[in-house]
Amino acid sequence: MRYENNKEDAEFLLNQGFMKIVTKLSTFKGDRPFEAWIRRIMINTIIDDYRKNSKEKSIIQFKDIQNDGTENLWVEYNAADLEFEAEELLGFIDKLPTESKKVFVLFAIDGYSHKEIAEMLGISDGTSKWHVSFARKKLRELIAQSVEREAQRAGNL
Repeated sequence: MRYENNKEDAEFLLNQGFMKIVTKLSTFKGDRPFEAWIRRIMINTIIDDYRKNSKEKSIIQFKDIQNDGTENLWVEYNAADLEFEAEELLGFIDKLPTESKKVFVLFAIDGYSHKEIAEMLGISDGTSKWHVSFARKKLRELIAQSVEREAQRAGNL
């Protein structure tokens, strides 16, 4: 679900990945951990799907976050980490635009470098960096809005 917006697409990619693992099991040589081998196949399955569907990229409307009046609502990630469960944070990530979400997850969660992401997705290093920067700004905005809503609810109780 970190890479897809709906459950059906995520399940489809998961099934494709498992099918590749089962059909290529004989090629596993044991020179690296089995988990790393499986992870690589799953990531490549997701990237292959992305490339196949990249011709149908959705149009994304971006706004200048710094000039939309919400910068004073931003919170530090450490404060957010104390107040939010992992599931809630993944929910915020899921609200990111598709392109930025994929790059952010590959970078921040899966630990790929901008160079590796650029090669995988057929984009430049700079574009990868921009998507991560945009995603971080958008996440700050979403977290700040959620904190503000919770503060308002607590004030109304």
